[in-house]
Amino acid sequence: MSTAAVRLAFLRSCRTLAGELPDVAAVLDWFNAKDRSRFEVRRAPLTALSQWHYAPSPMRLVHRSGRFFAIEGLRAQTGFGPVASWDQPIINQPEVGILGLLTREIDGVLHFLMQAKMEPGNVNILQLSPTVQATHSNYSRVHAGATPRYLEYFTEPGRARVLLDQLQPEQGARFLRKRNRNMVVLVDGPVPGHEDFCWLTLGQIKALLACDNIVNMDARTVVSLIPLADPDEPPDYGMVDGVTGCGLDVYL
Repeated sequence: MSTAAVRLAFLRSCRTLAGELPDVAAVLDWFNAKDRSRFEVRRAPLTALSQWHYAPSPMRLVHRSGRFFAIEGLRAQTGFGPVASWDQPIINQPEVGILGLLTREIDGVLHFLMQAKMEPGNVNILQLSPTVQATHSNYSRVHAGATPRYLEYFTEPGRARVLLDQLQPEQGARFLRKRNRNMVVLVDGPVPGHEDFCWLTLGQIKALLACDNIVNMDARTVVSLIPLADPDEPPDYGMVDGVTGCGLDVYL
């Protein structure tokens, strides 16, 4: 598939609101029906966390493995803006994570495998995330847990064709020089299904961007990098009529 064909496939998917699930309302029905009762999140004192402790020189909160991240203090000084200097905590995570969308054609239209992913800080427990959203410590199983589903399509050569692979920084106000590989890969054959994952067109995903607390920040980051047309082409508006997703009119 040539670069032009890839962009055309992205554009066709962006203009498609009826995919494996018939419309945006059906996607929301699937998402809202997910069982959230299996998760419980409680606040706990930092000193009560069995895997974390304070390390000296300099004082910081670290994982017992020495991996994942550390919470450290930082002092910033600048000659720009109204505040010349400030102190703040920052997350020091010197790893490159993966934010990856797995794609395949369904009835001639590119679909993206999205995950209804639980994260403990989410206001609604679940949000739609990329197929794989993992730090290096997570997908190398430092926590001794399971390997993220579908990771092999992003790490094993030959499992999928890479359509997009960009290294991008993550929230410099909160992370110290952290980066992620933002990836979109294409697979030709069938992909094992799972109840927490759903195939959506790019048009459905973009329509859901208008809904509060549905599509998470990491999925938005990857979607924002997807090229839709030759930059030399004139824009064409109104290819898709307004659709109602969450009580809002959405235009693609």
